[in-house]
Amino acid sequence: MYKYKSTTVSIIATFIFAAVTAAACIFLPAIINYYLRDTQDAGGIRIALYICMYGSAVSAGVISYLLLRILFNVRKSVVFVSENVRYTGLISLCCFAVCVFFFVLGFFIPFSFFVSFAAGFIGLIVRLVRNLLKEATKIKEENDLTI
Repeated sequence: MYKYKSTTVSIIATFIFAAVTAAACIFLPAIINYYLRDTQDAGGIRIALYICMYGSAVSAGVISYLLLRILFNVRKSVVFVSENVRYTGLISLCCFAVCVFFFVLGFFIPFSFFVSFAAGFIGLIVRLVRNLLKEATKIKEENDLTI
């Protein structure tokens, strides 16, 4: 019973995250205009912000989709399978993509280097979880073959 409540909360939170990401994409031009309102000759920064933010939004959308796939697998008690290992690996790659976007943006807005570092660190943590999940999946497959 608890597992289903926890999984349901995680699924709802993921849908909310995806909805906020979609809303941010819709309002992104207004947000960027507000952010650059006092900046003169912000053409290069504006383009870099658009590329970074929309690229990160695509990564966030992919992450949301993959999280939902994993959560629905967990709900079905299908945890230690290669499919979840692949999804977790793709999530880490999306984090690294955000790291690259913000690293490039850091040459225009230096604070972005911190966001880049955080995204890269999260990508490393997710990669570690993927490696652990991969090893656990191997052990489960070996145990399934044991009589």
